[in-house]
Amino acid sequence: MWKNYVKIAWRNLWNNKMFGVINVAGLTFGLTCCMFILLWVANEWSYNRHHENLSNIYQVYEHQYLAENDIFTVTATPGPLADQLKAEIPGILKAGILSWSSDKLLRVKDKNVKMAGQYANNDLLQVFSFPLLEGDRATALQRPNDIVITEKLARSLFGESKAVGQVVRLDNKEDYQVSAVIKDHPLNSTFKFEWLLSIERLVAENQWLKEWGANAPRTYILADAQADIQKMNARVKDIIKRNKTDAKTDVFLYPFQDIYLEGRFEKGKLSGGRIEYVRLFIIVAVFVLLIACINFMNLSTARATQRSREVGVRKSIGAGKGALIGQFLGESYALVFISTVLSLLLVWLLTPAFERMVNVTLTVRLFTWYNITGLLLLALFTGFAAGSYPAFYLSSLHPVATLKGGMLRLRASALWLRKGLVVFQFVVSTVLIVGAILIYQQIRFIKNRNLGLNKDQVVYFQNEGSIAQNNAAFKNALLGMPGIVSVTEADQIPISVNNNSSNVSWPGKNEDENILIDNLWAGFGLEKTMQIRMLEGRMFSADHLSDANAVVINETAAKLMKLKKPYVGRLISVDEVQRPVLGVTEDFASNHAQIKTGPLLIRYQAAGNWLVLVRIQPGQTDKAIASIEKVYKQFNPDYPFTIKYMDESFAAMYASEQVIGRLAAAFTLLAIFIACLGLFGLATFTAQQRTKEIGIRKVLGATVVQILALLSKEFLRLVLVAIAIALPLAAYFMHGWLNRFAYHVEVAWWVLVVTAVLALVLAMLTVSYQSIKTARMNPVKSLRSE
Repeated sequence: MWKNYVKIAWRNLWNNKMFGVINVAGLTFGLTCCMFILLWVANEWSYNRHHENLSNIYQVYEHQYLAENDIFTVTATPGPLADQLKAEIPGILKAGILSWSSDKLLRVKDKNVKMAGQYANNDLLQVFSFPLLEGDRATALQRPNDIVITEKLARSLFGESKAVGQVVRLDNKEDYQVSAVIKDHPLNSTFKFEWLLSIERLVAENQWLKEWGANAPRTYILADAQADIQKMNARVKDIIKRNKTDAKTDVFLYPFQDIYLEGRFEKGKLSGGRIEYVRLFIIVAVFVLLIACINFMNLSTARATQRSREVGVRKSIGAGKGALIGQFLGESYALVFISTVLSLLLVWLLTPAFERMVNVTLTVRLFTWYNITGLLLLALFTGFAAGSYPAFYLSSLHPVATLKGGMLRLRASALWLRKGLVVFQFVVSTVLIVGAILIYQQIRFIKNRNLGLNKDQVVYFQNEGSIAQNNAAFKNALLGMPGIVSVTEADQIPISVNNNSSNVSWPGKNEDENILIDNLWAGFGLEKTMQIRMLEGRMFSADHLSDANAVVINETAAKLMKLKKPYVGRLISVDEVQRPVLGVTEDFASNHAQIKTGPLLIRYQAAGNWLVLVRIQPGQTDKAIASIEKVYKQFNPDYPFTIKYMDESFAAMYASEQVIGRLAAAFTLLAIFIACLGLFGLATFTAQQRTKEIGIRKVLGATVVQILALLSKEFLRLVLVAIAIALPLAAYFMHGWLNRFAYHVEVAWWVLVVTAVLALVLAMLTVSYQSIKTARMNPVKSLRSE
């Protein structure tokens, strides 16, 4: 029986090549889209899942209660917190600490490499199951001069020799002994360090890490499997308040396995994260596949008039309804099988391009048992969804009606269903068009909006080694080189300020208010290097030694503090020291566009800035980089020269949005293409149903234009209905997405108008071919059977 179904399916495909190509193409693209999305979703879901005891690992979060009942949620915690958690809270087995990332020069004899790493305590290696190739995780970071390195770093320094016990010199200052080697982090890990040092060394260099009022390191705990997390959270909540009486901070434990996808909090409430994009594109994949299935239904029923006699003959010789349903479903599954094979081939060929588009290397492989199982289930669903309606419809035809030669007519309910399906296709496509346009506009707006500073033509590198020790001489040497406009230092890049403090007060401030002020430390020349505009006063200058005790604030801070003009000279308290305001800058973008520019305090420091920022002359980039490298090697011959461009760092801040934009554009084009195939199918069906009517109209004198209008107006109505439904939906959903950004474009009326016109044009271009073909047909052919 199945062999017979396959033969019939193949014969129908061969005899109706255009029908077969359109159906297979639609299903192939729909399945390919689904496969790519499912691979991407599986890759997102796989992050950090490789750790043992994952369900018992938690990260410590803080709710900081600010002024006006605002809640600021952070992952930075006080340095003493980890030890105190273990001491106070039953059920906490281990409490790991991990500092911020930094680069260090590691040297072994004549080999030296510069790698990023972090400081940690010994518990971190027991909270997380980083696979150890050498050493003992229980003692790897017990001594102050222990260093744990990755397999990659070990090969770079020691080749194939055993690394444990070997000595490594850091930053040409101190020697450390390798105590353990961990396996390289998988690509689906949020941890990226290449080395770990004992947190004791960092605390010794930064005494403020001992304070309960200073947040910096991240804290992770391993809980007993039998522990009641709700009870633990109840006891953890006030731990900072118990150790710092004026604190306005609550602590809670959040599952580590959820952080990558659902780690964003707003006003103290979980507000999602990357999971929103995962859900969004799962929905998009389902809709694209549904559009492809709808195409199959439309094209199959469009051909029903050609197969109605076949159904009548089969029924008249004894074929039951079940056998006919089986036959048509079998044909559907045959097409789905062909489409699935083609989809697998496309996914295999296009995976590198897809990885470039989403800017990630997929760790989830296509040809695994669970992926193949999922694909088979997807194919079964697709085959049934695509073939069920044509199968049940064709098998229900009455043999007498199909054999007596009359034109097959559909019931009104069937016609409304088919039209509804086409409307659904264009609703989805129109929503995607609006979404793609607005996402593109928002990304373009972010790139081109007035930042209040100039990120272009600025490069930066680490302030380390002899450069940090001879900073003034290094700056003077750079300023005398070709292509260099200005030089300054800072502890962060000004477009991404992640340091804040509440230790700022001013006249009239309520002492009970806890207000966070962003902090940026910088040297001389910041305003010239970043081209920051001053509203009043000036920035720090080497000509005025007293500037070291002054501060510069931004416009938002001046308004928050309600300072009276002129601002310059007004006193504010910073770290309990009265400091004069030296100048007020215009607000500039110091963080992601999702975050509204907050109050900012710029302070001067001569040493301790991590970065050197250099503005170079336009058109002289190569010459300027060569100049910087030459001076750098003169002052820092032992360090490799590594430079970064600030505009590239700015673009990296919006990498997720750019990926979403590319995915949205790709899926929009795909959905439009498949939807147009569906509309072509309906045009074919309608033309077949009205062939004799058109023949009669032509005999009676109707022109091609009149017949074209007659055939097209029905589709025009359907598309207009789809547009009327889609535009409000698209405006609603995109308004919600755009509102996630503090700075964003609006849903402009012209975007909706352009989308409507585009949808109409695409629809008319799609149906015009079949309509013109039918309108130009010789009426003798259509009336021959009368």
